[in-house]
Amino acid sequence: MKDEFEKLFEPEYGEVAPEVMIPPTQNIDYENAKVWRAKTLPDSIAEIHGRMKKCNCYEKLMEVPVINTYMVKNDKTIIPLRIYYPVQEGRFPVLLFYHGGGFSMNNIDVYDYQCRYMSRFGQAVVVACEYRLMPEYRFPIGLEDCYATLEWAVKHVGRYKGDSSKIVVCGDSSGGNFAAAITLMARDRKGPKISKQILIYPLVILQPKKRYQSEKRYGKGYFLEYNSQNNPFKIYFRPEEEKKINNPYCSPLLEKDLTGLPKTLILAAECDPLLDQGLMYAKRLKDAGIDVEYHMYKGMIHGFFNYDYGKSFECLETICSVLK
Repeated sequence: MKDEFEKLFEPEYGEVAPEVMIPPTQNIDYENAKVWRAKTLPDSIAEIHGRMKKCNCYEKLMEVPVINTYMVKNDKTIIPLRIYYPVQEGRFPVLLFYHGGGFSMNNIDVYDYQCRYMSRFGQAVVVACEYRLMPEYRFPIGLEDCYATLEWAVKHVGRYKGDSSKIVVCGDSSGGNFAAAITLMARDRKGPKISKQILIYPLVILQPKKRYQSEKRYGKGYFLEYNSQNNPFKIYFRPEEEKKINNPYCSPLLEKDLTGLPKTLILAAECDPLLDQGLMYAKRLKDAGIDVEYHMYKGMIHGFFNYDYGKSFECLETICSVLK
């Protein structure tokens, strides 16, 4: 008899939950990326604020202490950071959060409430990184910004009540790509020890040889318009480096050796073109002997983590339970 994990690999590809209002797809203007973000981000942040302000947890979230700071990389680049920490005294787990947005959009303000929630109810120090975005900054610049944040956190979170021996990396979508890649980098470089990785509907392969079934089913009309065979991440690389699309630090699913990685929590949306690749990564990690916990939220679309659906909070609560 198949166990519950194995049964996940026979998805039914269901329908979107009745409460889900599918938002229009965001298509960034790469030729005028800064202008596009300047027009789009304020509206996104205002919409999220309007929704979250109606939630019962809003007042508690706004009590979370927040510090805006920065780190200076070895090349003198300044990377803004936002740190959330519990009001109680003590030492708490540290969660490094990398936001999603196709490597090219969003910022830490878009994910402010999620970070507040994970800090408040997960009793954790959350460090959100404002990594540099493409197309202005291409692979591996944003990824290396995120890795440098990990190294910075290990050295400095003690002043914010963080326990540097309990480091968790987390991200959604392309941020999940970064989180997965960083666990590989930390292992390969003999860098900071990561105790857990939390991947929220992660992008773990940029250009598979063929479209997966979930991509065919949900690749159009379900918020994330996605066809992997059209090379949507070509612009992520400089022209002379396009062959790096199969580098495991870009596509962790292609890493041949997944041993030695931390415990993993994968949180997926059923009606998401990335569903199958996340399932495949979960299976490969499990086959490599990694402790994997997997949750699929039925009827949810890519991006539901940023919303105020019941399952959005279920997802957050699952993260908090792992942190605690």
